[in-house]
Amino acid sequence: MGGAVVMLDISLNKGQLAAHVQFGSIRRFRSAFSNAYHASAEGQKAVVMAKDTRKLVVTDCPSYGSFFERFVKGCHKRMGELTKPDKAISLEILMEIMTTLEQDWNSDGITDAMRMEVALEGAFYLISYCAGLRGEEVPLTDLHGVKEHFEASGMHARPHVIVALIGRFKSEVGLNYHLMALVSVTKSGLEPRKWIGRVLDEYAKLGITHGPMFRNGYGQRIKASAMDPKFFGRLNFVLVNKPHLMPGIEDVEDEYGIHRSFRRGVTSRAVDMGLPTDVIEANNRWRKFNNSGASRPSLSMKEHYTDVALTLNQRLRFSENL
Repeated sequence: MGGAVVMLDISLNKGQLAAHVQFGSIRRFRSAFSNAYHASAEGQKAVVMAKDTRKLVVTDCPSYGSFFERFVKGCHKRMGELTKPDKAISLEILMEIMTTLEQDWNSDGITDAMRMEVALEGAFYLISYCAGLRGEEVPLTDLHGVKEHFEASGMHARPHVIVALIGRFKSEVGLNYHLMALVSVTKSGLEPRKWIGRVLDEYAKLGITHGPMFRNGYGQRIKASAMDPKFFGRLNFVLVNKPHLMPGIEDVEDEYGIHRSFRRGVTSRAVDMGLPTDVIEANNRWRKFNNSGASRPSLSMKEHYTDVALTLNQRLRFSENL
């Protein structure tokens, strides 16, 4: 009963999208309460019966009782759930952003530090869009992994660039690589290889060959939200100079976001171009695998690239048609 009272009290807090917080905010307390309970001495009375990859847990935790189940369901029905996803970025807007970045790159008096910032920004946007990644996945790009295959991928019969993601992924143990192949130039003229190559060149000037590609001044991997100010700045420039590309938009920060705008934009573009479902799924294969509940064996980056090379034509179909 105490947990339910606390959830009701939290529900009166001021929300970001409405006068009060959403149901998704208060339901987290139920998980916090149950985790604390199962970590206590009382929670050790539970019995676990395992079979294959599934398990059945017998527990006397109050938050899993009949009362709490009905209480949570009632809260959801009465509160509703207002969500506001990031608006998809169109190809035309992205092309305009890349044009301004190209102008910045070629501007007079630009310093090496400024070139690095411009190159990283351009690479971030193109990796997000051409690979169909969510914003939080792009900072997983590994500098050494990209550099190791950059020269060979450029001399391939079908020039491309390898984006190496490294990190801890769902259903996997330890650090693992995921290699994604992108064409050098897409059908619409986006150039992921050129911008990634510029990043590698700038890092080479500094003698940096390992670590996260997208890093802060301390060499630590950035969070995707660190790119929001630059992204909003580019969008505001487009809004002022090409308002016809953003009809009905008044506040770009309220409509767009680095976390989902590119992902939603490229998905819409792929559907509009008539790409088959199997092509889209092939591009997202590693994510689909992670959600399958299986465990992937840990392979070296070289072994991963061998796997990518065998299915390269299929993997490039997604990005080449954008």
